[in-house]
Amino acid sequence: MDEKLNNIIKEVGSLYLKYGIKSVTMDDVARHLGISKKTLYTYVKDKNELVRLTVEAQIAEHEALYEQMDSANVKALDEVYTVFIKVGQVFQELNPSYQYDLHKYYPQLCKEFMGFKKKQLFNSIKANLLKGIKEGVYRKEINVDIIAHMQVSHHVMDENEDENPWFNKETFEEVFLYHMHAILNEKGREELLKKNFFKNN
Repeated sequence: MDEKLNNIIKEVGSLYLKYGIKSVTMDDVARHLGISKKTLYTYVKDKNELVRLTVEAQIAEHEALYEQMDSANVKALDEVYTVFIKVGQVFQELNPSYQYDLHKYYPQLCKEFMGFKKKQLFNSIKANLLKGIKEGVYRKEINVDIIAHMQVSHHVMDENEDENPWFNKETFEEVFLYHMHAILNEKGREELLKKNFFKNN
């Protein structure tokens, strides 16, 4: 993909997260990028295409993060901390209307995005649980499939819902910490304290 188009997608993705999708017009985008709307349309056909490209970029970013951790053989607790910080940073920028706009005005794209998130989250959470059990920091008797499904249901909005009560930073952090303390064994809790994870919580 053209480097200029990559930069446009990155910038516009940030605008959508910060202000919502509906409120950001193509005029706003062109003004923010410092280019004419005519020039903008040489890169994308319309707003629908631009929204799709920003969502696809989000998916690619999520995939890259997990692939990077897999290739680096990151330990289970370090992996959890990385995700915790990354999601927290997203919530700092996130406007609640973003998810609503995606669901209301781009339902098919929202369905695809939520489907990807559910599948990726389930697989990554299950893999982390199995890794933590193998490393001896998670309780070995937990049912990894049930726990992974529970976490996904807490953090991913269903494509048929207008709102998700869990979709904010405070509840995300609380549920995340609740999850961690539920799956850790004594060794895991000690390691968590030594690493001073979640020190601000």
